[in-house]
Amino acid sequence: MKNLSLTRIIFTCLIILLETSGLSLMAQENNTERKTLSREEFVQELKNSALLVRLQDRTNTLAILKEKGLINEAEKLAQQQRLENKETLLSFTQTFDFCPVYFFYAKDSEAIRSGDLQGILFNANLELVPVKLDKYYTAEFAETPDLGIDGLIVMDQRLLSLDNSLPFFERRFVFFNLKERSKAEIVEAYNARMHEYFNFYQSKKKAK
Repeated sequence: MKNLSLTRIIFTCLIILLETSGLSLMAQENNTERKTLSREEFVQELKNSALLVRLQDRTNTLAILKEKGLINEAEKLAQQQRLENKETLLSFTQTFDFCPVYFFYAKDSEAIRSGDLQGILFNANLELVPVKLDKYYTAEFAETPDLGIDGLIVMDQRLLSLDNSLPFFERRFVFFNLKERSKAEIVEAYNARMHEYFNFYQSKKKAK
């Protein structure tokens, strides 16, 4: 029993260490100078580009667990992540149509930052998609670095946070944090909000 408890402690500490180191890196990147867009420009750009959604693969964590001989823990973590990713895939497939959506794994984040998309992007059926994109935004389920809001976060091509004045996130918790929304509900709400903004700005242009 003591060995089992020790294994669980090591397992938990490894995950916390790796996850927090990733958040620290994101925080450092967010200090980089960002291009300032108006809300209308952001909505128009997103509409005319594509959204690349990052799925976690826990590559580093799984490798360390296997090196430590924690095979069962690695398998459980991998299965848990597959289920979470499946929920994300289904959420966008069923509720998001504002712009094209593709997916990529976290291990390919550096390639996404550099614009090297070949052999990386895939659709909701996990099929590789040979697309060429000049402009795109990225997204993931996480916390906003500045506000600490949990939910769907939209970022720029370099996976850096957008200006706080832009509609770049959709909350997981609403109604004074009393209601937790599913991923599908979050994506559906963000999709509806983007359509509303786009239609509003289109009607303004026609009225001129």
